[in-house]
Amino acid sequence: MVTAPAFNANMLVCPPYLLLGVLAGGYTVAEVKEKFDAYKKRGASSSRRASHLSFGHDFGDDDDHRMAVFDENLRYIDSENAKGLSYTLKIGPFAHLTNAEFKDTMFGKPPRFSSQRSRGTTNNIEESSRSIEELPKSVNYVAKGWVTDVKDQMNCGSCWAFSATGALEGLHKNVTGKLVSLSEEELIDCSQDYGNAGCLGGLMNESFRYVADHGLGAEKDYPYTSGFLPFPPGGLPPMLPCAKDAEKDVIKSHSISYVNMKPKSKSSLLAAVARIGPVSVAVDGGSQAFQYYGKGVLDSGCSPAINHGVLAVGYDMDTEKP
Repeated sequence: MVTAPAFNANMLVCPPYLLLGVLAGGYTVAEVKEKFDAYKKRGASSSRRASHLSFGHDFGDDDDHRMAVFDENLRYIDSENAKGLSYTLKIGPFAHLTNAEFKDTMFGKPPRFSSQRSRGTTNNIEESSRSIEELPKSVNYVAKGWVTDVKDQMNCGSCWAFSATGALEGLHKNVTGKLVSLSEEELIDCSQDYGNAGCLGGLMNESFRYVADHGLGAEKDYPYTSGFLPFPPGGLPPMLPCAKDAEKDVIKSHSISYVNMKPKSKSSLLAAVARIGPVSVAVDGGSQAFQYYGKGVLDSGCSPAINHGVLAVGYDMDTEKP
């Protein structure tokens, strides 16, 4: 028979990371606290869009809990990096979040590319082996100057808007020779009639459809604000009214079109990136490896569910892992 020890009301109940002088990951409590304190201060003065989800946050009464989460994440990162994988993980701006919190906070509604919602035509032409061989062995639109600086969606499930503007910025650069940072906030505030839901999520397809009908302005004229707006945990982010000024549009209405590439086709994606420019892509970004990604080729397993909009800015077939 197994018996449970009786609970003494006078016992001290301590956070688990305070019970041991040395933690399982090989760090002392003092070392973890030092790393956690540095994490909280990191980038607070340099981040262009610092938020309570980024570095430089005071967690207040939640500090002990966040340190425990940070400790668990630190040990996970160290254990994965010790395996000699094709990628390296690091402490990033989400190291104080559990994986569940990361997914709940940073991703909006999962994109569903159904025939009813994806209004663009679908390019189902599978590239032949010969045509793939004729493509450049490597493409880098960052180096070519077709991509703006990395942006931060902050406390808003607006990845879809950033993915869409990234593709449109590359298109505009290709056509005009000018690289202009376009307004994600306009898409967030103004494309709700196209099925997007602001910080609750959206689709790149519907963003392109909005831009085709209404055009799109520059970020400097319609700056990003949704990521700054506070809302309680579990609550709904506020929706801002559309403040579009069509006279300032960088991309004019009825000047673009778009196509949906064949799903899960690497060859079609390679051809699109090589021949068109940066391409909006939907991926599964909910893994721990994605949450703490540092560098390298992220080839860990992922689910078939897609929940994050990103931008494909190039490829390299000359390396061991393209």
